Amino acid sequence: MFVVLGMLVIIGQVLLYQKRFGDRTGIWIQNILLSLLIGFLSFTSFPDNYTIKKAIALVLLAIGVVGFIVGMIAKRSSIAAKLMLSVSVIGGLLYLFF
Repeated sequence: MFVVLGMLVIIGQVLLYQKRFGDRTGIWIQNILLSLLIGFLSFTSFPDNYTIKKAIALVLLAIGVVGFIVGMIAKRSSIAAKLMLSVSVIGGLLYLFF
C-alpha cells in the first residue's frame, strides 16, 4: 500500500506542475483525494492519546483543502495553491511513513 501511495504522489505532483496538465481539474481532484486519503490514514493510525500527532495530521490535511479551494477560486494556475497542495500531499506522506 505504501509503494502505491508513493507512486501516486510522485505521478500526481509531476502532472500538477506540468503546463499541459496543471490547469486541468482532474489533476487537482486527484491530488486533493490523495491528500484526503493520506490525511485520513495518518489521523487514524495514531492511538487516541497521541493528540498532538493527530492534530498535525489534521493540519496537513487542512492545508491541502485550503490549497484546493484557492486553486478552484483563482481559476488560473496559482502557484500558491499548488504549493499548499504539494505540502499537504508530500508532507502527509512523509508523516505517514515516519
